[in-house]
Amino acid sequence: MKQMTWDDYYGGFYDWSPSTQKNYTYRLSDYGSAGEVWEVAQELAFQDEAFATKFLEKALAAGVRFTPDQVLEMMGTVEESVLRKTAERTDVPFDREQLEEIYMMIDDASFQRISRRAKINVFDDEPAAYEQPEQVQYILPKKKKVGLFTALAAFAAGSPLAGQVRKKHDGHCDGDCANCPPHYGYRYGRWYYGKGHQYGCEFGGNKGDGNL
Repeated sequence: MKQMTWDDYYGGFYDWSPSTQKNYTYRLSDYGSAGEVWEVAQELAFQDEAFATKFLEKALAAGVRFTPDQVLEMMGTVEESVLRKTAERTDVPFDREQLEEIYMMIDDASFQRISRRAKINVFDDEPAAYEQPEQVQYILPKKKKVGLFTALAAFAAGSPLAGQVRKKHDGHCDGDCANCPPHYGYRYGRWYYGKGHQYGCEFGGNKGDGNL
């Protein structure tokens, strides 16, 4: 029987009848990548799952190593004995989620072996020790003094800062002597510039007429 390389087999696979696809597997001199081998095995399984299982077993014996995801895809397609062998010889170890998925699909001894290889115990429910968070010191920004323009803007916007801005005097006495700006008037027998005038208030207070 003339041997056939994997490249020749894979290149003509989809042009052959199912019976030819199966017969030519006996002539293979080598196998391709795990992805191509698993692709062909799935096609063979549509016609004959038992034959596909034997095909995968031969590929595994020839050195093909499948990924954990590919092994999980084999569940329900290949026999448990072949699934166990492929799971123990994956190209990389299983992660926790993959182990949880394949659990109960293979025997306990096989599951323990692939778990030890992955260095993962899916039954370990001990919570991880949380590290104490690093103490972070927050520095609050210094309060800025309210400037004249800021206060005026706040006044226009109706802000409480508006109360901090002194209203400009309109030049007429409003009776609020304590907050009245200095101005001319008569006191102590002379005219002077200040507050608390007895007579002649420039703003018209204390009987002043507003005229000097």
